[in-house]
Amino acid sequence: MSGIIRRSRTLVAFGVILCLQLHAARAATPANNLDQYLQIKENIGLFGTIYREINSKYVDQIDPEKFMRAGIEGMLGTLDPYTTFMDNQAANDLHIMTAGQYGGVGIEIGVRGKDKVLTVIAPMEDTPAQRMGIHPGDRIVEIEDQSAIGFTTDQAADLLRGEPGTKVTITVERIGVSEPLKFTLERAIITVKDVTFAGMIDNSVGYVKLARFSRNAGEEIRKSIADLQSKGMTSLVLDLRRNPGGLLPAAVEVTQNFVPKGVEIVSTQGRELESKRTYPSAIDPTLPDLPMIVLVDEGSASASEIVAGALQDLDRAVVVGRTTFGKGLVQTLVDFKEGKALKITTARYYTPSGRLIQKLDYFSDEEESVIDVAAHDSTARKTQYFTRGGRVVYGGGGITPDMEVFLPVMDRYETELIREGLPYEFAVHYLAQHVDKKEASVTSEMLAEFEQFLIQKSFVFKSELEQKIQEVITQTEADASLGLEVRAALQGLQTRLEESRPDYFQRHDHFISDALERELAGLQDGNRGRIMAGMGDDSQMQAALSLLREPERYQQLLSGPDHALKKAE
Repeated sequence: MSGIIRRSRTLVAFGVILCLQLHAARAATPANNLDQYLQIKENIGLFGTIYREINSKYVDQIDPEKFMRAGIEGMLGTLDPYTTFMDNQAANDLHIMTAGQYGGVGIEIGVRGKDKVLTVIAPMEDTPAQRMGIHPGDRIVEIEDQSAIGFTTDQAADLLRGEPGTKVTITVERIGVSEPLKFTLERAIITVKDVTFAGMIDNSVGYVKLARFSRNAGEEIRKSIADLQSKGMTSLVLDLRRNPGGLLPAAVEVTQNFVPKGVEIVSTQGRELESKRTYPSAIDPTLPDLPMIVLVDEGSASASEIVAGALQDLDRAVVVGRTTFGKGLVQTLVDFKEGKALKITTARYYTPSGRLIQKLDYFSDEEESVIDVAAHDSTARKTQYFTRGGRVVYGGGGITPDMEVFLPVMDRYETELIREGLPYEFAVHYLAQHVDKKEASVTSEMLAEFEQFLIQKSFVFKSELEQKIQEVITQTEADASLGLEVRAALQGLQTRLEESRPDYFQRHDHFISDALERELAGLQDGNRGRIMAGMGDDSQMQAALSLLREPERYQQLLSGPDHALKKAE
């Protein structure tokens, strides 16, 4: 997601904006740069002429709006992947992230199950959906008397959101209830929750999951820390995994909860004078010195990398997990009429040590670009930088953790179970049939029930070899030149493979047990339940907890050489 530092609003057309920008830029430009702006003016005229001539004279009718959109996307396609022209839905989503709130009913939805039906993951706390009795696992089949079968989450969100005070009617199917249930919900202001979980893992370790960086992120982190301190927290795990980022100022506000007032957190550099800025911490930290772990992975991007990079450079926290995404570009949002917007890259950001986090491989060798990426920070990947304590760190490719920890990779059997949503579907049915069950523990009896559930759902896993043999048999059935002996031999091989098939369920009982426990806990206690249920099998979390229990090892990772090399002025 973008690190947006300002928002410019305008209600004029695309061509007028370009002309106004040209006029303003030319007025403020030294004489030796006038040639560039004369070229811009000439090319804008050429673009307009071509657009007009094609629209009026081409042999077939042209859709003017689609044609202009193709031209815009063609231009932007030669730049970095984060400079984009956004339609109404994408622009609205970005505005929601920026504002930190929207008009809606407060339902977290997803597409679940083999039939890919819109499903309530959880109603948000203190929202119309929760107050009216929407349950996790409810399947949304109608919105405003319109069938929701086949809807994406974006399509559903477009109908569920609206002006506060207006109403929307949804129809849901609930396991254990024979008839569909209809709810009329009055939309309200829904505040986006950046901190999706904050709690104590044991008597001393606090855990905070930060999912995004809207304008509320810094204050939510501050309140979460204060609450955890009141419960006896002596160390903290800040989880930024799968956090795509958000607002650059929000990243600064989050970080300043942990670092001394006045220290640099991040800086930005671009072509415009106003884009060259340094962002120091402006407040005294809420948590100045308690041991701290930051969890990151390949999905941690943008604002997440600002936080992780600053805490690493300032030797404030140990970073654990996988190397981050490598998104170190700042975007500015320019609004147009009818809800459309241009998100344009205007600067790069740098960590306190001077590192550029952005990966510079925008384009493959076959793609054409109008910019020379190699000319910018071409040595960033090779250059050594130094943390405040003198530890060596590298730029130009995301944040490399101080302790690299991999998560287990699911095999094909596990992937198929999750892809078809079978653990989730079973958990919904199980809780509907066992209303007295209030715990999420998985028993041997429950595993046996799940195994029978897979049989009822006709879930049959075949190895890659079995699949290939089946493909060959299908091909031979259509080839009359092959004799019966060949077909019989292949079918015999298929039979022997089936007879020697291992007990995949037994082999994966640990994975299945963990998956069922997460789904049961999620259905009973929402996102909080899923997170707590999954901690025991989370190798990165367990590595963080182990490190916090070993103070000497923790300090060793944060200590550098006796001399602390500072960032070059």
